[in-house]
Amino acid sequence: MQIPTSPITPDTESLLQMHGGPLSLEGQHGKYVVMRTDVYEAMLGLEADEEAETLASVRRGVADVQTGRTHDVEAVFKNLISRHEA
Repeated sequence: MQIPTSPITPDTESLLQMHGGPLSLEGQHGKYVVMRTDVYEAMLGLEADEEAETLASVRRGVADVQTGRTHDVEAVFKNLISRHEA
C-alpha cells in the first residue's frame, strides 16, 4: 500500500496548525491520534539533545531492570561499607 502524499484533509491540517493537537480522529478501523511533530517531540521531552540523552538513559535503565542486570541496594551498601572500614 502506498502512503498518500497528503493523508490529512485541509480542514484537519488547519486545526493542527491552530493548536498542534493531539486530535482524535475516527477511521474506518478505529480511532487514531494525530499531532504536529513539534508537539509530539515536546511530549516526549525531546526538545534538546540533553533531554533526548536523558530519555535514552532511562530506557537503558529500564532494560537493565527487565533483564536482571541490577544489584540489591542493601548488598551494595554493605559491600561499600565493608571495603571502607578496613
